[in-house]
Amino acid sequence: MEKMASREIASAMTGEIVPDAPDGVERRTSRRVIALIRPGKLVVDGREYLCVVKDLSPGGVKLRLFHTLPPHGRLHVEFDNGEMREVRVLWQQGDLAGFAFSQEADVGALLAPPSGTPRRPPRIAVRFDAALSAGSLRTSVVVRDLSQRGACIECSGWLMIDELVRIESACMPTLHAKIRWRRPPHYGVVFEQTFRLDELARYCSEMVEGAAD
Repeated sequence: MEKMASREIASAMTGEIVPDAPDGVERRTSRRVIALIRPGKLVVDGREYLCVVKDLSPGGVKLRLFHTLPPHGRLHVEFDNGEMREVRVLWQQGDLAGFAFSQEADVGALLAPPSGTPRRPPRIAVRFDAALSAGSLRTSVVVRDLSQRGACIECSGWLMIDELVRIESACMPTLHAKIRWRRPPHYGVVFEQTFRLDELARYCSEMVEGAAD
């Protein structure tokens, strides 16, 4: 997995909730800012986009985005432990953007490990048709979500745990994977080769924007 998406860096420092905001934009003070490099999701009116959480405080968050922020009504940030907070945008410059929480947040809750489950890469909700091959089986499937390591697919055929499959579509390069779990017609697959976070973010944003058009 890409290093920037899996390693927390730095520690707390006194400052503002969104450091390095461009001149002329709104800035607010807060008790502390924590510098991070963690994957997350920006949810734009229900549409999900991958991002990287760069700075965090009780008042807001700075994100690295992999897309232009689209016109929107409501914005939420989902952290890698599943915690979600409503935000509003303060500024965007290049691939960085600052957001204020609608209500002051408990930073400890946003950084805490997920309850009862290991921390895992964010999954982005998508929906696209693909063709699956497994041995002599050739069938159509629907890909329902994607992460750097795997996906959830919907398949009418019967697939075995640990079975090797190939998934081909017009949206992404050919995916070679192994069946990790099954609850027919839904199956979880783990990729033989993981995606870089920025690479997956671009594929997913193109799918999300294409579906919205």
